[in-house]
Amino acid sequence: MSGTDNLQEHLNNGMYGTPQLKPDEKRKYLGTFRERVSLTITFDQLKDPQALLDLKEELAKHPDLYVIINGQLEQKILASLLKIVKEANVSFTLNTDQALATCSDAIAVVVCAKKAALHEETVDVFQKYPEKKSPTIENKQKEEHFSFFHDLFK
Repeated sequence: MSGTDNLQEHLNNGMYGTPQLKPDEKRKYLGTFRERVSLTITFDQLKDPQALLDLKEELAKHPDLYVIINGQLEQKILASLLKIVKEANVSFTLNTDQALATCSDAIAVVVCAKKAALHEETVDVFQKYPEKKSPTIENKQKEEHFSFFHDLFK
């Protein structure tokens, strides 16, 4: 690099700030890179109590991870999250950047590694921890009906 190129780069950094790597990705994941993420919970998913139970499970499995919380959450939900994080004895950051998205599908909570890449394929809370539903009465009746005919024609 010649001296004039180096000077131009220095001037650009002074005027526009230091260029950032993947700024949209970092904004989406509350300030971290996707490769470091273990679990994400959106604003909409936080309305389901199962998401908080799944968060507890994730923190119990990985107490060495770190939690980033969108600071624009409602106080009631924020208090619940902080209680869970403190009980798990996990460090956390409350990101209060006003530029963060707050729509229903925006990420509200990120569980991640501070500096290491995890390369988790599935990070969405409900995909990573599918609900454990008990069979409905209708499904039980179908199973019994099938079982009766299955036994009949053995």
